[in-house]
Amino acid sequence: MNNTVISIGTFLAILFTSVSAFAFDHSYSDWDQFLERHVKNGLVDYSEIKKSPAEFEEVVRELEDVTIKEYESWPQSRKMAFWINAYNIGAIKHVLDNYPIKKSFGLSALRYPANSIQQIPDVWNKPVLNLFGKDVSLNEIEKERLRKGFKDPRIHFAIVCASIGCPVLREEAYKADKLDAQLNDQAKQFIDTPSKFRYDMDKDTLSLSPIFKWFREDFEKKGGVISFLKNYAPRNTASKLSDTTRIKWQDYDWSLNEQGR
Repeated sequence: MNNTVISIGTFLAILFTSVSAFAFDHSYSDWDQFLERHVKNGLVDYSEIKKSPAEFEEVVRELEDVTIKEYESWPQSRKMAFWINAYNIGAIKHVLDNYPIKKSFGLSALRYPANSIQQIPDVWNKPVLNLFGKDVSLNEIEKERLRKGFKDPRIHFAIVCASIGCPVLREEAYKADKLDAQLNDQAKQFIDTPSKFRYDMDKDTLSLSPIFKWFREDFEKKGGVISFLKNYAPRNTASKLSDTTRIKWQDYDWSLNEQGR
């Protein structure tokens, strides 16, 4: 009898541990499918999602169901993938909660397109997700969780603030087992986009997205903007870049990254 009790107890303990270990889907299958269905060339079909929001609501629910105890048991790569996906999900949620976006009142609203995420009042600091029982904003995810937590400037090419000036929204979820390759690919894609990166060899001048200016501190910690770019720019361009290369800042397009533009 005792052996039977011990066996059942051991079985239940193993079962509980297994269920806990795999409670969260680190393959992000639902988020993957959502992106595959509703994102094309980085553009999102917000109007269609708004008509049938159940699929997206399930993606949000899965994210918000993660407990702090569960999260803390993960390796760094899983944590980083979680927060990158959370940011992108949060940005889409803000848009859907306010879609179709209408122009706000005030002088600051005049600086942005009528359909911009910037028209949503206090969008960066407004709570958008409830994670580990706490309301969090996009700013908190970006600044506190990602920038401070991982100190990897490649995150700036993965998190997407629902704008054309942002990196392209990847049509797959970020996943721990291929996160490094995904981040490298995002950086290369960003630098391969003329509206984000152009080099005039005759004038030794770079025309860059202001992302490199806004988050210069993050790049400086990894050797500086030029050093970072040399790792991802085409070889013939990278070989010409130096500390004497002049940098000009491009305009940032805050138009919504929606399909049918």
